[in-house]
Amino acid sequence: MGANAGGTTDITVTNETSQIVSASLLVTRLSDDAELLEDTISLDEDESEAYEEVASGARVKVRLAVDNGPENTYEWSDGETDASGLYVDIEADSITFSPFVQ
Repeated sequence: MGANAGGTTDITVTNETSQIVSASLLVTRLSDDAELLEDTISLDEDESEAYEEVASGARVKVRLAVDNGPENTYEWSDGETDASGLYVDIEADSITFSPFVQ
């Protein structure tokens, strides 16, 4: 899926490790458990993958699991405007989630 031209980035996954990582990303809407995004990604060190218009104002559960590495889940509410998003950073022993508003 990845980034689509013309939309606003909702979720950005960044590899902060010193090696290539493969991970599975799953985003589900909390209100009805609808799957909004499922993707398997491979990122070089310091590489990012951006996903646009995933949550569209909904409250969602974001789960990222690194192959042979950490996994974490975060509940996040995408704002009504296009000014908010979520950074997901993959580190050697953890995954951190950082919501932002531009």
